[in-house]
Amino acid sequence: MKKLNTTLPTILLLSFATHAEPDIKKSDITVGVGTKYAPKYMGSDKYNSTIAPYFDWTKGIWFANSAKGVGLTYSFNNGLYLGQALGYAWGRKDDDSAWFESGSSHLKGMGKIKTTASSTTTLGWWMTPWIGFEGNVIAPLTDSQGVLYNIGLNVILFHSDSDTLLVSNIRNYGDARYNNTWFGVTDKQSADTGFKQFTPDGGSSSVDYAINWQHTFDQNWSAYADLHYTTLANHVRYSPVVEKDDYLTFDVGAFYTF
Repeated sequence: MKKLNTTLPTILLLSFATHAEPDIKKSDITVGVGTKYAPKYMGSDKYNSTIAPYFDWTKGIWFANSAKGVGLTYSFNNGLYLGQALGYAWGRKDDDSAWFESGSSHLKGMGKIKTTASSTTTLGWWMTPWIGFEGNVIAPLTDSQGVLYNIGLNVILFHSDSDTLLVSNIRNYGDARYNNTWFGVTDKQSADTGFKQFTPDGGSSSVDYAINWQHTFDQNWSAYADLHYTTLANHVRYSPVVEKDDYLTFDVGAFYTF
């Protein structure tokens, strides 16, 4: 594997887990590892295979995990849930030496987008045990990457004691700072790279379609497979840094819960 990446597609798993009323006396620790096949950066036509460790601790409404950071999620009896987390958002490099961040030598001269501390505010509602909606506001707390908003629909197609099959549709919206950080090209960047200057407005940035399968072997061991199809929106797809405006991401992995 070329590099490590600690961002796993377990947010889906975490989302519909919050529908259950938490046991305030119980504490669970989950560790895992997964592999991901994904573009080198949003809009790249080159792919990387990566390995990603995962850690999660939960006690009642509180959690700490490598996907969302540290925070809490409070569930109501009517299916509504609220969450707040403090975490991080990985940056991007303009070469192939990226360790945790995305990056590619195709971006040489674009400069580095710094990793930043971030705040994620979540509001969700499981309308029925198998249909749920979730919205997130992800805002930087340190070096700004802009604000990302998303809203998603989750549908559980099948659920048994050992297997769960979930499909989702997530629409992402970036403010002007976010879209320009990841897809824009300034005058200086244009001079350094030869890319045409590009200044996108705030608005829709991408749409994700996903299918997620989870299998439970016993009370400790479980596994998952996750397939995403992402298409970039018109606001950003014409950016010179975009080599391909739609792409697939595939993940598989295993968890052990103590």
